[in-house]
Amino acid sequence: MSDSATVRVQRTMPGFGALLWSSVFKSSGLHRIGAMLLMLSILALSAGIFLNFDGTAGPSLMEINIPWIDSLGINFHLAVDGLNVYLLLLTAILFPVVLACSWSAAPSRSRIFLALMLLLELGLIGTFLSQNLMLFFIFWEAVLIPMFIMILVYGGERAREAAMTFFLYTLAGSVLLLAAVILLGVESLHQTGQWSFEFSTLYGLQLGWGTQLFVFIAVVLACAIKCPIFPFHSWLPLAYCEAPFAGTALMAGALSKMGAFGLLKLALPLAPQVSAVMAPAMVLLAVVSILYGAVLALRQDDFKRLVAYSSLSHMGYIVLGIFSFQQTALHGSLFQMLSHGLSVAGLFLMLGLLEQRVGASYRNLTALAGQAPRLAVVLMLFILTSVALPLTSGFTSEFLILFGAFQHGMATWQAGSGTLPLIATVIACSGMVLGAGYMLRFARVILFGKGSGLGIHDLKPREAVAFLPLLLLIVWVGVWPAPIMAKAQAAVTQLTAQVTDFKHPIPLLASPLKVEEKVEENVMNNGGANGR
Repeated sequence: MSDSATVRVQRTMPGFGALLWSSVFKSSGLHRIGAMLLMLSILALSAGIFLNFDGTAGPSLMEINIPWIDSLGINFHLAVDGLNVYLLLLTAILFPVVLACSWSAAPSRSRIFLALMLLLELGLIGTFLSQNLMLFFIFWEAVLIPMFIMILVYGGERAREAAMTFFLYTLAGSVLLLAAVILLGVESLHQTGQWSFEFSTLYGLQLGWGTQLFVFIAVVLACAIKCPIFPFHSWLPLAYCEAPFAGTALMAGALSKMGAFGLLKLALPLAPQVSAVMAPAMVLLAVVSILYGAVLALRQDDFKRLVAYSSLSHMGYIVLGIFSFQQTALHGSLFQMLSHGLSVAGLFLMLGLLEQRVGASYRNLTALAGQAPRLAVVLMLFILTSVALPLTSGFTSEFLILFGAFQHGMATWQAGSGTLPLIATVIACSGMVLGAGYMLRFARVILFGKGSGLGIHDLKPREAVAFLPLLLLIVWVGVWPAPIMAKAQAAVTQLTAQVTDFKHPIPLLASPLKVEEKVEENVMNNGGANGR
């Protein structure tokens, strides 16, 4: 099978499977087995693509490009590139793992729930692989529907409130994004004489300051809600706690990465000038998210809320790395997307398994290490990854982010543009200490406390096999990250070049007149509105 055909099969499998489930499979056992086989097939294809990807800067040969609405420049264009190859693998791994862990849960016996999972996988893969902005937006919005229904129908006591909060927040964030998409299409029409939403065309447009500013604000708002980062995180604890544990694992492990991916795919290359100007503000928001999430996690007695707020803190590291504009930090952000997706999904799945075993009493569990040693070992491995223990993926990603952010802070200081990025990086380092505090307290309570008297079954072979790929990838990234970094090197180099062409950072508190003068100076020095 050719690479193009491989991507086409991978892309259409989830949607075909969703239709198959609602119409063909009537037996509870058959539709679960069929769903698992389909997800494993997607995983095999994705793993093959990941291993064979050569790290080219632009879309690789593994792509499909079919005209859809040709008069408007909307194409069904999917391709693997250096920015999405990690997320493709992450998405493909999480779905079969989540289904295996929730195999005996009530929602997984429903054909509707499995169809929603397949549609969700379809939307995520489509979002990450899209090379056409309008197609990207369609998939971006389509992901909202199955997750909304999943929370509403299969969630807890406050499912309706959680679903509506999640839906309204994310939908509101997309209103400006749609306006930015249309604006970019109009700019393409004016500058090239024809409508086009292809990223390859949009990245080459010469956008003025006002257009870039609107695009940047629209993209950042939509992505900040998806991630989420402070102060757009209000929907997070309720949605994470009320969704079925399979949905929570997918929301935290995969859906949250859509926001970070949008910053890399849209904000930086489409608005490089504004990104350079607004970088201090974004770094400040990232650091606030890191510390705010960590402090809230320290205050939690409920395990789910603790992991939910820890997710807010870890997503802050990703944003910090992105707006440090250093190759090292960008590599760290990509690794953090992968690492956090694996670890937080693993933590929520472990809590879900405990809830399946003892019900709501899992909140009072202690001394798990003595009752279920295998389950305790796997849980501890995910906790240590979240703590960023050396030789785990968490350490590799956070070290690269902080190292790159420190480089950016030193360069800004030496250029005479202020010390804010440097101070923010130093403060962000304290987030690792706070993270160790709340995660090790979590481990001490649930694993090594006094006996609770609750009988807990240990990890089943099916569950152990399900967690194995997550743990193997965590160790691979932690021990030998070089071959994985090579797959994103060309894309990271190209992305940083687009923004760092504007060599003189602008202080956060500079006056509007000085900002405008600095932007005009950057444009003149770089010979074009987009620095190309």
